[in-house]
Amino acid sequence: MTDEELKALNAKFERAHPVDIIRWAVETFRPDVALTSSFGADSAALIHMALQADPRISIRTVDTGFLFPETVRFTDELRRRWNLNLTVVRAKLADAEIAKLKAQHAGGKPIDDKFCCGEYKREATERALSGLRCWIAGLMRVESKTRRDTPIVERLATGLVKVSPIAAWTQKQIDDYMRQHQLPYHPLWAQGYTSIGCALHTRKPVDPNDPRSGRWAGQDKTECGIHDIGKPIDPKK
Repeated sequence: MTDEELKALNAKFERAHPVDIIRWAVETFRPDVALTSSFGADSAALIHMALQADPRISIRTVDTGFLFPETVRFTDELRRRWNLNLTVVRAKLADAEIAKLKAQHAGGKPIDDKFCCGEYKREATERALSGLRCWIAGLMRVESKTRRDTPIVERLATGLVKVSPIAAWTQKQIDDYMRQHQLPYHPLWAQGYTSIGCALHTRKPVDPNDPRSGRWAGQDKTECGIHDIGKPIDPKK
């Protein structure tokens, strides 16, 4: 895919409905295309859209071993409800090490995010993407400063094409879609969690204007690093 083709696609898709964007991705890259999902706050919206494009679309999620119990139950609920073609990729860490890190977290000891996010979660995500030509992700520009320039279609250095169908959507559009289709939010949403990842690094937002401000709160960090896969290394990180 050339730079000119990417530019034309992004211009075309800027006002397109996400279902149509996903349908293009599926028809273009099938069978080497999959949606990744964290099964977080409003993840049901993008999953529902993907199912409209292809009821058997491959969906992949990473289980770090540190997910909220509510996330595990929510994932299973949606899997059964929609008969999802779901693959769970488990991060490579021994049960004893997981228990040790959980104990450190419970005791108030900081966890090395460069390890659990950078090395641990990223490695599992790279395995989840193995063999694909197209990666469909749920990035939205309104979520944070680090995501505000997210293209709808991009070509990564690895050759993988990454598609972010809801990049141009607002939170109101997502909420309206959720209501229109009577979709469930993550159980922790009702408790005030607006962005939900691993339990080690997720709190309620500390800034009401920043839905991701509860992630790695108190640190100069808003991303786990998986969306840097296939991109040039930033020397500042």
